[in-house]
Amino acid sequence: MQRLIAEHIDSVEQLEILLLLARHPERTWNAETVARELRISALSAGDRLEDLARDALLASTEGSAEEYRYAPRSPMQDESVRGLATAYVERRVTVINLIFSKPVDKIRTFADAFRLRKKEDDNG
Repeated sequence: MQRLIAEHIDSVEQLEILLLLARHPERTWNAETVARELRISALSAGDRLEDLARDALLASTEGSAEEYRYAPRSPMQDESVRGLATAYVERRVTVINLIFSKPVDKIRTFADAFRLRKKEDDNG
């Protein structure tokens, strides 16, 4: 569970989208249907769906890059998602704390791209 969070889950919203699709593996979802179900922004839902597909937890349906279904790449990954779903029901605060305590490497890298650096020969 901790490894799944560390490697693939960056927000509670992303977790809830993953768990929603995992509860209904036979169904396909798009940003609009996820947004309606979870009462979130369709734009944000679309971004999270793409992230989860990129991480091989979801698959885009054939013929459509905008519809997704739950499709982890291995039975072990499916087992991890199922364990995470149980933990989220039984120990929600612990799971949320794990998500928010992740290192902020991605954020730091993004911020560093905008950091103004002094040139070495710059005296002032």
